[in-house]
Amino acid sequence: MEARQHDIHNRSRNRKNNGAPSNASRNRPTHKNSQPMRRRQESSQNYDEKQLTNSLHELCISRNLIESSEGIQKRRRVMKELDSMLCRWCSALSTGEDANSTAPPSLLSFGSYRLGVHTPDADVDCLVLAPPHVTREDFFGGWVDVLKRDERVSELHPVASAYTPVIKFQMESVKIDLIFAQINNAQWLSEHAIKSAYIQNVSDGKLSSDYLDEVQEVEVDETLLIGLDQPSIRSINGVRVAQFLLSSVGRNTTQLENFRLTLRTIKEWARVHGLYSNVLGFLGGVNWAILVCWICQKNPDAAPSALLRMFFRRFSTWEWPTPVRIAKQTPFADRGDLPVWDPVNNFRDAKHLMPIITPCYPSMNSSYNVGEPQLRRIREELSRASKLCYDVSRGKTTWEALFEGNSFFTQHATYLQVDITSTNEDDFRAWFGLCEARMRLLIVGLESPSHGIRAYPFAKFFHRRPSADDQSPFVASFFIALRFAGSVQRLDLGPLVIDFLQVVNSWETRKNTMDLIMNIVSQQNLPSFVLEEEERAISSTPSNTRDQQLVTDVSYDVESATTPISSSIGRKSHCDSATSSPLEFTSPLKRTKMNSK
Repeated sequence: MEARQHDIHNRSRNRKNNGAPSNASRNRPTHKNSQPMRRRQESSQNYDEKQLTNSLHELCISRNLIESSEGIQKRRRVMKELDSMLCRWCSALSTGEDANSTAPPSLLSFGSYRLGVHTPDADVDCLVLAPPHVTREDFFGGWVDVLKRDERVSELHPVASAYTPVIKFQMESVKIDLIFAQINNAQWLSEHAIKSAYIQNVSDGKLSSDYLDEVQEVEVDETLLIGLDQPSIRSINGVRVAQFLLSSVGRNTTQLENFRLTLRTIKEWARVHGLYSNVLGFLGGVNWAILVCWICQKNPDAAPSALLRMFFRRFSTWEWPTPVRIAKQTPFADRGDLPVWDPVNNFRDAKHLMPIITPCYPSMNSSYNVGEPQLRRIREELSRASKLCYDVSRGKTTWEALFEGNSFFTQHATYLQVDITSTNEDDFRAWFGLCEARMRLLIVGLESPSHGIRAYPFAKFFHRRPSADDQSPFVASFFIALRFAGSVQRLDLGPLVIDFLQVVNSWETRKNTMDLIMNIVSQQNLPSFVLEEEERAISSTPSNTRDQQLVTDVSYDVESATTPISSSIGRKSHCDSATSSPLEFTSPLKRTKMNSK
């Protein structure tokens, strides 16, 4: 019986498929009638995306993310003058005996300025391609002296020992980060000297768009890598990556502008939420640019509003450490021996948590600094932004929600405040540079599941000077939120911060004017400068996760590493959540002040 019923069912189904249409198919619109409906729906969607993109662009303008035409003209004028200064300096170093000595240097930009997404207060990243007779020692010696003698130059800070050596300074208030590479191909420099100008039509001031006429620069290819050392290769690849990104997303003007608007928005979002800093173990400009480029490659015709939604949705669910790649690479025949990112054969590469791979040979992980605390915060904020973008697309909120004051300073109970101070401005600049570069050691140390503690760093330094008094110190404050397991009743910070303190306390050029102060601060005692105006009303309201702590203020200036320093923090006995604080902190901190508030 069952077989007979099954046969009847099959014959009936065949009749429906091969015979007259069913009732459901009769009621379904025909292809002819459905075409106008689809066009109307697509037109409505395109209109919505256009409106959302327009409002996004207006928001970027209102937040001062796009520099004025006058500001860009000033940058280009400064760059042109800097190029002339470099040419005169290199010429002065020439002995005149070697034809190669006559080759002029080439000044190239990269980073946000080259991509056309810089803000009015952003620095300009520049690379000096120097002829063979100019060395890195000359660059950090004689060239620094040239800058010191120029009255237009201020805040000069050469960092020759950095992973990528750099000279930081301001010229006519334009911030510049200048790096160096000596290339062996003087002929290449001579042939391309006329193309190294940064400015087109500056004399008549004609500007074609928000980003002006596209910056015309020398195209750097991999042949220049021949004979270079590792610092020079890293320096040149900064320029090559910027050029690749522009060529990859800029098949036409619309696609290029879509990439730029999307990247501007992402970068501002990351800054607001304390996620923007490569040196602190988060993501920097090149990292965010590669991620946005990946989205643009997959969706070349999408509007910026749609690209934003795709960006947050895709990377909030990305399965790290699966690497993000935007190009396949093949080794350059003449320099095929260069080390590349290889997690299979390199155990250090295999430990990277969030690999974002540079597109130019030799490939590198541009986000090797990212640690577990930073990745945790990035994931949380990406997920939150993805939900907000969905609400924007449904008209439930506006783009402003992406940039509203973040909740970092209201969602944790306890924070470690690190104050870097000095009474002398030049000393402060050097001292701050060292502490900033080593801050990841502190974050890594505080992330200690075995001690029942997790660290949540916020990628921003709050610079201030308490008063205009000449004796008032220069201060930069950094914050790390701390969360504890409920069983933690006493925490010894000494073993957790010792690596960081040994590095900063043993710095050979440290002076008596340079201090480091650590404060354990409960949420209700956070300094007012960490809160944006729109957040202050929220922060004054009791939080559900806030410990109601009775805090005893203490201050220590520790000179001995053998005497333990403790500060007792009382709390309600039933407070044992992940945001609670231990009853007691202790720390032997040599030459470091330890406070608890």
